[in-house]
Amino acid sequence: MNTACILLNGDYTFLRLVDWKKAICLVIADKVVVLKYSDRTIRGVGKVFPVPAVLALIKIVRSVYRSKVPFSKKNVLIRDRFTCAYCGAKEKPFTIDHVIPQSKGGKTDWENCVTCCQECNNKKGSRLPGETGMHLIRRPFQPTIAEFIRIRLEQSGVYDFLVELGIYS
Repeated sequence: MNTACILLNGDYTFLRLVDWKKAICLVIADKVVVLKYSDRTIRGVGKVFPVPAVLALIKIVRSVYRSKVPFSKKNVLIRDRFTCAYCGAKEKPFTIDHVIPQSKGGKTDWENCVTCCQECNNKKGSRLPGETGMHLIRRPFQPTIAEFIRIRLEQSGVYDFLVELGIYS
């Protein structure tokens, strides 16, 4: 079973997604309050446990936020919602493309790297998009921590649920 549970801080701000096993351990240890259960259950020795969907910590945990989202291939794919920046494909294997190629002085950073399917990446090669007749669907940007968290929540399918609970608007 691959079920993720939403873990909220004591002030109901989003902390992270946790595995269902960790969620049940937190419930048994009385470290969280269950706000909503999923429709799944786990059979234990002589007992059936409902799997939590949303948990809130009893105590507030101080979150130390970085000043910005760290740059990585995984984070670029998340920012671009696993969609090719040139053709809009969603189902192909993806790579990271430098809009301005490194051979022409392009940097490996948020403003120059985009998600790209292998076909578009091979077509573009080490040229500028305009030289190949290709155009970006959207410009690359460095996401704020709030934007990045919202994108992750939307991709995990829990953002609408948190809006419904009144945690996000």
